[in-house]
Amino acid sequence: MTLWKMEKTGLTKTGFFLLIAIIFGWGTSWPFLKIGLNEIPPWTYRGLIAPTAALFIFSVGFISRQRMRVPAGQWKPLIVASLFNVMFWHIFSAWGIRLLASGQASIIAYTMPLWAVLFSMIINKESPTLQRIVGLGIGLLGLSTLTIGTLGIYELSPNGSIMMLIAAASWGIGTAIHKRVEWKMPAVALAGWQLLLGGLPITIIAIFVEHELWPTVISTVSVAAIFSTILVLVYPIIFCWFAWFRIVSEVPVSVSAVSIMLVPVIGVYSGHIILQEPIGLREILGLLLVCGSLALVLLPSFKIGRK
Repeated sequence: MTLWKMEKTGLTKTGFFLLIAIIFGWGTSWPFLKIGLNEIPPWTYRGLIAPTAALFIFSVGFISRQRMRVPAGQWKPLIVASLFNVMFWHIFSAWGIRLLASGQASIIAYTMPLWAVLFSMIINKESPTLQRIVGLGIGLLGLSTLTIGTLGIYELSPNGSIMMLIAAASWGIGTAIHKRVEWKMPAVALAGWQLLLGGLPITIIAIFVEHELWPTVISTVSVAAIFSTILVLVYPIIFCWFAWFRIVSEVPVSVSAVSIMLVPVIGVYSGHIILQEPIGLREILGLLLVCGSLALVLLPSFKIGRK
């Protein structure tokens, strides 16, 4: 008898609750990102968060006596991956979030796996399957539903839509590059170096581009914006990254696929609850199509077996 067989999760109780915390943290981060970025300039905002998270991760890595040195021959791919995974993602997503509703931004952002598959076909010469081609097509249809038309977010905010698409595509390119390399360093070192190498250029640009705005920002920034920024740094970035590294060896691809699909769902509804962002038929349809496309693209983790 042929049946669908899912890989054993192997999750402990601790791992299960950490996974729930990760999904919730990444999903609810979008309205808080919106609150912080409404008052803090984007280069400054991202230039503060990424290097700070990197320093914290390095500190924990050294305390736990992890090997944090970059192996010989891996500097070049590390720098390239850092540019796409951190620098381009952080700055373009920051501009996109400022110009879009947080829920809409989260839907576009989590099309990343679609772009990762597309660029893996180009960069890593992965053979496309019919299932993945259909998944990519449905994902593009979901984006079209959300963005095109007189009420679409492209018509309402073309720059925001373009910025968020560039951010998602850059994350996808970075993921494809990451998959291409056989890394010879612990995940915590890889995360710390990428945040540092991708975050420091943002900080340097912020000093030159936005330093004149800092006195005004410091004198006018609200408690809500400060709290939101600290919350994003501590929970979705530092805690969720560490939690993911803690359970990554336990979690099969199928579980990570489910988590990716749940994040924009939580993002849309948290934006509605926290910021009173409207949810209409367009958002629901776009969300369903994008989640369906992700399921098709990531479905190979479910294997067909015989009993």
